[in-house]
Amino acid sequence: MSIDNLFNQLSPLTAQAQSLGEQALDKVFSVDDYVIDAVSNSLGSSMSFWLTQHPFFAWLFAHPIMAIVLALVTFILGIRLLMTIYRAIASLIDRLWLVILRSPWLLLKFLFGWEAKPRIPPNTTVTNYEITSNSQQLEAIMIRLDQIQQQQQEIIQDLALLKQQPITIERQQRRLLEKKISKNQ
Repeated sequence: MSIDNLFNQLSPLTAQAQSLGEQALDKVFSVDDYVIDAVSNSLGSSMSFWLTQHPFFAWLFAHPIMAIVLALVTFILGIRLLMTIYRAIASLIDRLWLVILRSPWLLLKFLFGWEAKPRIPPNTTVTNYEITSNSQQLEAIMIRLDQIQQQQQEIIQDLALLKQQPITIERQQRRLLEKKISKNQ
């Protein structure tokens, strides 16, 4: 027997094996198609049922650009909310540490009635946010305050006179008022 003879005898078997293989593949593909169709139908019906139950998400599904915009806005607002919560927690921790660090002093103050006393030497005056004990400066300030008080009294008297007189102002009165105003400046 030669190889050609053997090949001729095996050719119907190979044809049969090929046809059986094709039939098996057709069955596998048909089962695969059946499974894919069943899963897609199941998912599709579940999805359509869920979308009918939730119309907002159905609307988002139908309008993808609006969905993206809403998602971005929601994301930004969520980040802002998380940052605000983080800041609130950080502020709370800062305040807690301040209370903890002040508590010994507050306890001593409560128990013994201690209070911090200002360390300003006696016979000093606070002016313009500075501490001064210069008596000449104090005297100059007092003189200036007296002058301001006198000017204030003169202005009040002038206003009282003006209220008593008619509203029309004559030239002489206007000149007097202008002189007093320029004098006070």
